[in-house]
Amino acid sequence: MPFAIYALAAVNIAIGTQSFVFAGLLSELAGDLAVSVGTAGLLVPASSITFAVAAPFAASLVSGRERRAVMVGGLVMLALCNAMSAWAPSFGWLFALRVLGGIVTAFVGSLATIAVTSLVPPESRGRAFAIVVGGLTVALVLGVPIGSVVGGYFGWRTTFSYSAMVCALSALIILLGVPRIDPVPGPRAAFAPLFRSSAILQVFGLTVLGFAAAFTIVSYLGPIINSLTGVTGAGVGGLQVFIGVGSLLGLAAGGMAADRKLIRFGLIAAFALMAFDIGAYSWALNLPPQSVARPVVAGLILILASTMFAAVPMNLAQLSQLAGPATPVALALNGSLVSLGQGLGAVWGGVINDFAGLAWLGGGGAALAVCGAVLASRIPANDPSAELSPALADKSAPGIDDGNR
Repeated sequence: MPFAIYALAAVNIAIGTQSFVFAGLLSELAGDLAVSVGTAGLLVPASSITFAVAAPFAASLVSGRERRAVMVGGLVMLALCNAMSAWAPSFGWLFALRVLGGIVTAFVGSLATIAVTSLVPPESRGRAFAIVVGGLTVALVLGVPIGSVVGGYFGWRTTFSYSAMVCALSALIILLGVPRIDPVPGPRAAFAPLFRSSAILQVFGLTVLGFAAAFTIVSYLGPIINSLTGVTGAGVGGLQVFIGVGSLLGLAAGGMAADRKLIRFGLIAAFALMAFDIGAYSWALNLPPQSVARPVVAGLILILASTMFAAVPMNLAQLSQLAGPATPVALALNGSLVSLGQGLGAVWGGVINDFAGLAWLGGGGAALAVCGAVLASRIPANDPSAELSPALADKSAPGIDDGNR
């Protein structure tokens, strides 16, 4: 596998780290900027929802640009946004910088996976995609927890300085490790045909519900850990590591379920277990403060991350069957919906926290997971791919991107 493939993973390491690096210190951030924890949690959707909305337009704007230059430029801009966030004088300024970061991320978020098609032959792309997307797991296992430790010792503002350094280093890795990648001329992607297939809409719904349910909790994991165990600052990072470990286990389990044609059963099981796990957070948060053992909290985090990521390969497998020649477009849009789900979950959690209290987050997130289980039960038992819609089955349909750009 070319070194450039491993270098491209740096894009997802940077994006994953800067997106959630401050989550473990949300209570400290909120107190310093004189806002509620629920309001502070809006910093997650400020970036993720902006990214989800802007990504299709950004992809179109840079479709004719040389790939490496766009990735390097975007990562440098992302480093500047995070560096400025470390000095934000108020919550309003910090929120605006997170929105700006979401716009910048929209320009680079999908280019790493698109670049794979120019660097390796089709028979090697599966492993190459896994390596590049694996950068997000590295961010969850190392990037975000290290940021919590740094912030625990030196203050929440240093988490953004640390994130800026990660983005800058990633830009340097791309510059030195990835060759020039010129776009291949071709038709621009069209999203409209995908929305004519009810089966594809169902998969998109599962993606949004899964991440929205999980991020009702994940977005407020710092305050939750504080309340359950009394651990603060650097200690939160040690528990956040279990998000990354859970993501690895979930991806492996979901991949096996997809390969063995157990998508319907696997998704129902994942959403049902997720609902049970998220609901347990409300049970735990109603116990006396700081009375839950750390191994119990670690177990809850591990199960939550495992079930969240288990759905990912099963949803991608469905899309690869359903979308036909429009698969690259479907996968790109599904990636945007992951960010949309994260943002909606953070907003939902913020509303619940401000109006009902932290202890109700579990019930609110579990309700979304139950909706996901119900939607998953509608997948055909024997052939989850159903039939291609006429627009998707026709390879000559105008506006469909063949993934070679």
